[in-house]
Amino acid sequence: MKRITFIAAIILSAIKLQAQPLPQHVEFQEMGLSFDIPQGWQGQLLEDAIVLGHQTLPGIIIITENLSKTNTELKNIAMKGVFEEGIRLKPIGDFRTAGKTKVEGYYEGDFNGSFIKCYAQGLINGLGSGMNIFVLTEKDKFTVQHELEAKKLANSVSFFESKDAPSTKLWKKKIVGRQLKYMHTSGEYDTNGGGSSLYKTITIDLCVNGQFTYYNNTNYAYDTGEPAMDSGQPEVYTGSGYGNNTLDSQGGYKLFSDQNETYLELHFYNGDIHEYVLATDENHDALLNGERYFITDTETCY
Repeated sequence: MKRITFIAAIILSAIKLQAQPLPQHVEFQEMGLSFDIPQGWQGQLLEDAIVLGHQTLPGIIIITENLSKTNTELKNIAMKGVFEEGIRLKPIGDFRTAGKTKVEGYYEGDFNGSFIKCYAQGLINGLGSGMNIFVLTEKDKFTVQHELEAKKLANSVSFFESKDAPSTKLWKKKIVGRQLKYMHTSGEYDTNGGGSSLYKTITIDLCVNGQFTYYNNTNYAYDTGEPAMDSGQPEVYTGSGYGNNTLDSQGGYKLFSDQNETYLELHFYNGDIHEYVLATDENHDALLNGERYFITDTETCY
């Protein structure tokens, strides 16, 4: 299953579940989790989202994945709110931790043009992927029943040791403990001496402990090829410039397969997520979303 995440295209007041619905008992072997859809709800996987709609209760339940290892880490993420395209949710007060494996609280804000209230509960899985449950509806329609329905679902969750698909095992053997390196050079110039150039290098070191280091360096330069005004020296040019951007970051990664494709997900410590579809070219290098990365020895994993 692909990463479960929010999608802003959901309409709160009129959800029509048209694709093949999920069964009442849902199990994802590669994520190491299962749960039961409460009575009265229908669920389905819509692109990257699991969404549940009720027969009579207004609103929806959205299920997302989390990779947090401690309730402190999960609470810190929850308190940042949810800000994606079409979504701006801020915490109402403080989120509460329950034991070592649960965090819960409330959000309010804009969701696809509607002002909503949301109850959220995050569960930590020490064996694999954790799970977040959000029940949300327009603020004036939110009731205690919404929270109870989310808790019913949460109480049905079971975590177990995840089991890799054969393709996931192959890619783990191929790239875990190695470095993926992307290099790109381009440039163009005209007869007046003007032009531009770009040099880009990306390295992703995938450590065996599930952590990664990410380095992205981009150098670019340009020159308009135009003489300087009143300089009297045609060889002097204006409109030139040079830039250098560098991103050096870390986080945790996941390798998993879904519907005959294998994915690499980088979960950065700042909350960003990069997802790549993996493939192999004729030289046995890795293609990440179609771009060629060389597989080399790691520089940062020991």
